[in-house]
Amino acid sequence: MRSVATFLALSGSDRRLLLSALATIARVRIGLRLQSIERLKAWSQQAKAGEIPADRLSWAVQVAARRLPGTSCLASALALQRLLSQQGLVSELHIGVARQAGAFAAHAWLTHHGEILIGAEQHEDFTQLVAWPSNPA
Repeated sequence: MRSVATFLALSGSDRRLLLSALATIARVRIGLRLQSIERLKAWSQQAKAGEIPADRLSWAVQVAARRLPGTSCLASALALQRLLSQQGLVSELHIGVARQAGAFAAHAWLTHHGEILIGAEQHEDFTQLVAWPSNPA
């Protein structure tokens, strides 16, 4: 119930931003199961023009991801890349791997002008395999 009250206490623009982030994360999670990563990557980079700053988009994705149990770092990073691209902002999605406790682990993080917006925790423990820059118009 506190979550609903907190949501309703937000400004209208923040509520719309959070709903957009929730919808984008849900779309990414479905896409990760049903589409190739290349197709999902292309979708996440479709550019538009906007005026929402990167830090607000990052905030919205982080809040939305906490409300959708099971949201992976990859889903959050792809969703944020999509939202940034819609604002005409460049970003770079990084995917790394590591061996943790004898098992294979993977992690994704997203940067914007060299600053990690999503996935900063533990990123240094992972060896980067790939980085996908966005291509906003």
